[in-house]
Amino acid sequence: MRIFFKTLIVCIFFSSTVKANAFSEVFGSEGAAGISDSKIRSLSYTFQYFTLVGSLGYVAKQLYNSGFMEPLGLMPDSIYNLSPLAYKDNFLINKYNANAYSVGEKIENLNILNDFNVEMAKKPFSVQSIESRNNFNFNKSSSLNIERNELIDRYLND
Repeated sequence: MRIFFKTLIVCIFFSSTVKANAFSEVFGSEGAAGISDSKIRSLSYTFQYFTLVGSLGYVAKQLYNSGFMEPLGLMPDSIYNLSPLAYKDNFLINKYNANAYSVGEKIENLNILNDFNVEMAKKPFSVQSIESRNNFNFNKSSSLNIERNELIDRYLND
């Protein structure tokens, strides 16, 4: 394909039969020479079609590579390889995948807890925030009570 374009360019610019005297002659704004010479006119149309088809092909390739054409059933392999969990039908759970699932779930739970803490810090005197602090204080007090009782039992039994 490159050889074809190189040959075409050499024929256009170094041929003695072509009477084009400006770059715009070739790309569509035909002057007097373009109207009178059918070779220039046909060459102009050829370059216009090459430009149009090349541009449309490039845009279509970019859309395909970005996954834009997925609703049409056209999906590149690069997207399948990015997320095998989402796109592979025959995905089997093994020891490594199970670890990935559990770590991902723990991370998700920590993110939810952090988001909740950030929201509560924004509203320190809301009903939910006060209730949450009271529940935390009650749970902490009960766990400390259990530890105190265990410590007392340990000293009394010695």
